Amino acid sequence: MTTAADIVLQALKKAGITGIGRTPNAEDSQDALSDLNDMLAEWNTQRWMIWDLVNLGFNSDGRTTPYTIGPAGDFNVTRRPDRIESSFLRQLNNPNQGLNVDTPIQIIPSWEEYSLLSLKTLQSFTIYAFLDSSWPLANLYLYPWPNASTYSIYVQMKNVLPVLELATDLGTIPDQYVSAMKFNLARRLRQAYGKGLTPDPELNNLARNSLDVVMQSNLQIPELVMPRVLIIQSSGYNILSDQFGNG
Repeated sequence: MTTAADIVLQALKKAGITGIGRTPNAEDSQDALSDLNDMLAEWNTQRWMIWDLVNLGFNSDGRTTPYTIGPAGDFNVTRRPDRIESSFLRQLNNPNQGLNVDTPIQIIPSWEEYSLLSLKTLQSFTIYAFLDSSWPLANLYLYPWPNASTYSIYVQMKNVLPVLELATDLGTIPDQYVSAMKFNLARRLRQAYGKGLTPDPELNNLARNSLDVVMQSNLQIPELVMPRVLIIQSSGYNILSDQFGNG
């Protein structure tokens, strides 16, 4: 069983701060743990540093105000996301043999683009979603807003690396992260203890290689999709969205 205390001890040794057979004092351990959590918080913002996406759904309730995402929010997660990776709308109580139909929702990437929508309280079949990444709860805006009890809104967001205590068991984190934590924390600790002015090329290479292993193991590249504005519009009827054209 590897714990955060093991990561801290190994990083202090690899940085040349704690000697072989020596135990770091409590202050050094806590300082190193703080740096470790700072590093993990940065990793949480990078898609390629997270091994999976969380898929959460919430039944529409007819509101035309934002759904919240974060601790105790409508989408209840321990840490509010900085963005959503994808989204879809699920039609409930479908009369077609009881099957639920899922339709992708297009993500609006910025406030500036969302502000261009004219009738922001329109209620109908949702085709767009925008995440305002406020803190500590993010606000999810939909357009049009889904009718009550008719649809579920699903969002996919990055899982998060936890905030660690020294006794935290790392058994819930993929094995390749252990090496990346040790070597990259060691690089940070060298700077904190005044060793950064003398580079350690071997440690730097090990840190970079360990990050490459994590990124390669998490790499997922979606197929290229043409922007909607470049797709030739069709006058045909779409049975999924109840609209004409490609909507």
